[in-house]
Amino acid sequence: MIYEYVPHTADLALKVEGYTLKELFVNSLKGMNNILKSGFCDEVKRFDSQMTIEVSSESKTELLINFLSDVLALTNIQKSIFCGIYFSYFSETRVVAQLFGTWFCCFDEDIKGITYHEAHVSRNKNGKFETCIIFDV
Repeated sequence: MIYEYVPHTADLALKVEGYTLKELFVNSLKGMNNILKSGFCDEVKRFDSQMTIEVSSESKTELLINFLSDVLALTNIQKSIFCGIYFSYFSETRVVAQLFGTWFCCFDEDIKGITYHEAHVSRNKNGKFETCIIFDV
């Protein structure tokens, strides 16, 4: 399982796993992109835009939520879904990444924000990193 949508009362919840923290970030981005435009990144053949993002936080969980929030803001500003990512720096408290995106016309689902509610990056019994991310749609 890379990511799985789980039932939630008001918003959309996404349970995400990764063997590494970096993989958890990549899988979280894939899950968010699939909410925005289902299957869009699977069809991408070229990238139209490139952006650099730098995020620092006090914890892994805060870093992930802030990272996704910043990517979501860039998605809305640039009208580009960022399907490709290259991390030039990655630690538990700071990320510097190049995002590669493709322009699009409209969302399948509009994400208003990403909440800290229920988010907690931890290792599961299989040794994978995991968390649950709640999207305000």
